[in-house]
Amino acid sequence: MRTLLVDADSQKGFPNLALMKISAGLKSIGHTVDLIRGIPDSPPLQHYDAAYLSCIFFQNRTRMIEYAKLLDCDCDFGGSGYDLTSELGEWEHIMPDYSLYNVDFSLGFTSRGCIRSCPFCIVPQKEGFIRDNAPITEFHDPTHDKIVLLDNNFLASPQWRENAEYLQANGLKVNFNQGLDIRLMTEESANVLAGLRYYNWRFTTRGLHFAFDSMSVKDAVLRGVDLLTDAGIPRRHLMFYILVGFDTTEEEDLRRVEIVRSLGAVSYVMPYNDIHKKIARLVNRRY
Repeated sequence: MRTLLVDADSQKGFPNLALMKISAGLKSIGHTVDLIRGIPDSPPLQHYDAAYLSCIFFQNRTRMIEYAKLLDCDCDFGGSGYDLTSELGEWEHIMPDYSLYNVDFSLGFTSRGCIRSCPFCIVPQKEGFIRDNAPITEFHDPTHDKIVLLDNNFLASPQWRENAEYLQANGLKVNFNQGLDIRLMTEESANVLAGLRYYNWRFTTRGLHFAFDSMSVKDAVLRGVDLLTDAGIPRRHLMFYILVGFDTTEEEDLRRVEIVRSLGAVSYVMPYNDIHKKIARLVNRRY
């Protein structure tokens, strides 16, 4: 059978892990697999027996569904932008097909869920409370020296120490893609992180990512930065996601930006809606 995979979110950028696992599963039973990134304006010239369509961002959901109507085959939808219940079933724990996106890093979750219940986050509804998911060896291609971890709260993971030890023992570069919880920072975890080769997801610059979503975590931010500094991590390697516009004023949002700047770290503003994009432009583009 010939199967089409559709990554509805973009023509470039971050690969879709679910589609890489589906591709691996289909190829293992003899299917030919093609990938489309982004939603084109016209259907493919090739006929397909089946299609799997995935979107992570809700704003792409409608276009994805409309595009599926142009495909003369059975279509299966998934991704958090489509719904919060879809699962991969038997292919959940298969080695991803990294050739689908031609990436040179491995990608996966060592844990699922989170210990927090942030009202702006879909993780509690989608994945529930934190639990162990898989060892890194399940998704680490031994030819890759880079790992992107998608854990929602790595330091709260039941096996975080073992997973960090694997990264260090194998000399792997790592990106904690969803950020780390500064509230869980201890002298031990700071020293462990200092011993890792941490990077951004493109592996071009050194960096650790955290969240500073409200002033209620100010003390934890100050304490965590001090612990990381004492462990030998330069403050310029620390970046804080600043959620703006959820339940705060512009003055409160900019105050958090100023605190991060005063610490010698970097801010990256995440607007909750379009109304607050001007703060993102101000901070992220370094005006």
